[in-house]
Amino acid sequence: MARSTSSALLDDRVEPPWWFGVVIAAIIYVFLKWVFPRVAGSNEFLALLAATAHSSAGLLALIFLALSGLSLFLAYRRRRLLDLETSLATLRALPRRRFEQFAAEAFQYQGYAVSEAGSAGDCGIDFILKRENEKVLLQCRRWRSETIDIVPVRELYDVMAAEQANGCAFLTTGGYGSDALQFAAGKPVRLIAGPELEKMLRGVKRPVASAEAAPAPESSLS
Repeated sequence: MARSTSSALLDDRVEPPWWFGVVIAAIIYVFLKWVFPRVAGSNEFLALLAATAHSSAGLLALIFLALSGLSLFLAYRRRRLLDLETSLATLRALPRRRFEQFAAEAFQYQGYAVSEAGSAGDCGIDFILKRENEKVLLQCRRWRSETIDIVPVRELYDVMAAEQANGCAFLTTGGYGSDALQFAAGKPVRLIAGPELEKMLRGVKRPVASAEAAPAPESSLS
């Protein structure tokens, strides 16, 4: 069904740049503060309007400056969301094995010693992370839009207890359902996705693009 004319106009509207409001604020301030009072001259009605405009020039200019600040913030937020979406899309496009190794490298960057899960891998664990007396089980899931529910999170928690680990981490390019988030609350379970995932992987010095192009070794995490 074709969109209505009004909807098309709203979708295709042109948003002015943030500095446009600053220019308008300056023009309004100068006009109301000095130009309009001079134009009013001796006319009583215009002089009254000029006096009112003169006293409110600062307030009106401040309103436009505030709108400019809001526009700048929204532009930054849209750009940040776009960068995040692009980064996550790149991660989702990685081969599964390379994504797992890239995630392991991110934890190595945080000071963890990373090793293959071994027998724990049969339970869905990908890596075992160790740092001083800390032992963490890591499970990675590279899904395009999958929402992780409570089932795999609970299973990971049960394996953590069986393996006598201090904690566990679930890392996904998707998201988590409310039941999974509620289950992890107050437990040594770290659920990583979205902005946190992108921020964590950004710390890895090797960029994702070059990692995708390079052939993945059989094992570099021992």
